Formats: sequence, structure tokens, C-alpha cells
Amino acid sequence: MNDKILTKRLIKDKSKTHWLQKPAVTIIIALLGLALVLVVVTRSIIKYENHLATGNTVLLALAPVDPRGFMQGDYMTLSYALERDVFAALNKDPGSYPTNEQGYVIVALDQHNVGQFVRLAANQPKNLASNEMAIYYRIRNGTMQLATNAFFFQEGHGEAFEAAEYGLFRVNDNGEPLLTNLVDDDFAVISPRND
Repeated sequence: MNDKILTKRLIKDKSKTHWLQKPAVTIIIALLGLALVLVVVTRSIIKYENHLATGNTVLLALAPVDPRGFMQGDYMTLSYALERDVFAALNKDPGSYPTNEQGYVIVALDQHNVGQFVRLAANQPKNLASNEMAIYYRIRNGTMQLATNAFFFQEGHGEAFEAAEYGLFRVNDNGEPLLTNLVDDDFAVISPRND
């Protein structure tokens, strides 16, 4: 008799479980969360693939960096000559600029698509010359963020990338640069051999 009472109490206690604590609801919430993550990741991938496919090409000259930090395992630290031009146009020394700033650096493309500094603009200009391009930049705590400051490569291929003179970028309609490759002084994309 006690077993029947105990069983009835357990059944009664289970019926009082809050609907959010039921296993079916937990599984549905987990599946919805997973679906949301997949949608966000897929949209991000599509955005970058579109950026690569439709962006305008520009080469930006690399600036010397601290040789102790240049090669760090399977990546290299990058800096761009254009950063010095931006700080010079702002009449500020790199590292001593305390406020945050953003805008567009206008570059003129030469016959090899190398971008040369022309001027700065607070907003994205609409009427650029046929050989000009606007590239978005921002300064945060005295450090300029023009594009990525690192290039990752396959293990053991670091020596090939020591010849890099330019970063090859795809720039979208918003002026956002996306680094795709490194280029040598003969304007050839560096492609290390697989030995």
C-alpha cells in the first residue's frame, strides 16, 4: 500500500514541475539556440565571401616593424606605411594621441594598384577621382587600426613571407579593407612551395 501512495506522490510532484524545466522544452530551447548560432555564422561567412568577391583591390606598403615581433611562430606582425601618413596629416605622433578618432583615408592608386596617401575625410566621400579609393580607419587609445596587424601562414612557411613588401586588400563599398595576401617587391603574390 505504501508503494502505491509513494508512486502517486511522485506522479503528482512531476506534474508540478515548471514547464521550463521539462526535458522537451529544454531540448527545443537548445535546438533554437543552435539554429540561431548557425544563422549568424552563415551570414558572417556570406558577408566575408561577398567582400572577397566584390571588393576593389589595393596594395598597401608594409612599414618596418620591431624585428623581435615580426615573426611569431606561424604569423607575422604587420604595420602599414599609410599609418604614418595619417598621423602626420592629423599632426599627431603615433602613441601620443589620447582621443578616439575615425574617418577615411583617401589613397590614389598607381599603375600597380599601390595606394598612396592623398588626404583624410571625416565621412566617406561620394565623388572620388577614378584612381582614388576611400579606406576606413580608426584610432583607439593612440593606436591606429587600419586593417589587421597580423598575417597567419602555414607552419614552416615563414621564410617565404620575409620578402613581403605589400599587403593585398579587398576594400568593400564601406571602405573596410580585408587582407587577402602578401605581395613581394615584384608585385607577385607570395605563394610558398609545399615541400
